[in-house]
Amino acid sequence: MRRSMRCARVLGALCCVVLLSAARPAPAQEQAPRQPFGPDWAMFAGYDVFVKKGCGQCHSIRGVGGKVGPDLARVPVEAGFYDLGAALWNHLPRMGQRMRQEGRERPTLTAADVANLLAFLFTAQYADESGDVAAGERLFTEKGCVQCHGPGGQGGNGGPALTTLRRANSPVLVATAMWNHAPRMAEAMQARGIPRPTFKNKELVDLIAYLVQSAPRPEASVTVQVVPGSPDRGEAIFAQRQCVACHRVGGQGGTAGPALGRAHHVSLTEFAGRMWNHGPAMWVKMKERGIVVPQLSGQDTADIVAYLYTAHYFDRAAGSTTRGRQLVQSKGCLACHSVRGKGGTVSADFATSRVTGSAASVIAAMWNHSRSMEEKALKQNVKLPVLTGAELADLTRYLGSLAARPTPKPK
Repeated sequence: MRRSMRCARVLGALCCVVLLSAARPAPAQEQAPRQPFGPDWAMFAGYDVFVKKGCGQCHSIRGVGGKVGPDLARVPVEAGFYDLGAALWNHLPRMGQRMRQEGRERPTLTAADVANLLAFLFTAQYADESGDVAAGERLFTEKGCVQCHGPGGQGGNGGPALTTLRRANSPVLVATAMWNHAPRMAEAMQARGIPRPTFKNKELVDLIAYLVQSAPRPEASVTVQVVPGSPDRGEAIFAQRQCVACHRVGGQGGTAGPALGRAHHVSLTEFAGRMWNHGPAMWVKMKERGIVVPQLSGQDTADIVAYLYTAHYFDRAAGSTTRGRQLVQSKGCLACHSVRGKGGTVSADFATSRVTGSAASVIAAMWNHSRSMEEKALKQNVKLPVLTGAELADLTRYLGSLAARPTPKPK
């Protein structure tokens, strides 16, 4: 029963991501798998693959599942589709050895399985873990919050009561309120000689857990709601509030502030903590440019984070056919495979293969044929090549270009 309840809580957290609205269309250069957060598939499909293909026998998601491999929702990553695909490939020899030791058959994957599974792994870290109320209570004192807001956030000594926070259905509402009041709070803290606090890792999640726990429980009818963010709305808000004037996302935007996207593959509230930390430096830059510090709703923040979280998912997708052609040679692929009859004869010719039409189908083929490849590599006394996400993008772009060109007929 206890295990079933834990599974239900995990699925409840994952459901939040499933409801995210559709992201921007994928680049048209190849038949790329769909972006995560789509309304018709997203995480449930990936979780279904994770369970049915037996991934959970070795790996867990937020503590639920096997303990042989790492918890895939707690592995620090700044990865997109190609990085995750490369990690899956690089892990195959070790994973295959463990499965052989246990007498387990390696499951087969379709291109759709790969697309859904990688999106599931990508989005698994989006939802916040539960905060630690005891740690939050300690932080409330250590960070100086108690000096203005009183014990338990009940108010007093100049700061407003925080008891209304129990009305929030998402920590992002609390984080947004902190952001909107940040300039005024900074002035008040400076006047009192209180150092402005910063937050790292799960500290803001823990602090919010304490505040929500301490506040009186409201009537259900007055609960403030925020739905999971929409990348489309987030991109529009990012432009409207002039964030794009200072920050680049996907190569587009200003350079006065740091580029956003790849380094922001963190949970919703952890990102809000980073916004808080960056506030003073941001305010200076905005004042220099005559930009008013934007006020945000909780939904605005959720949408912006969803946009930045997904912005880099396909950022390797451009790839390079030239680099891909070079990698096919330098990685030793032509020892077994050929390209239009040039190369090895042990395995298929890439130019006539039926599985090189999309990145997802290439990764699925690599997985499905991995055992055969491992055996052939062992006989030839060579190791399977290790790939980076960028290299996988280049390889799939090159292989896709071969599939698009018909093989010349002999004269």
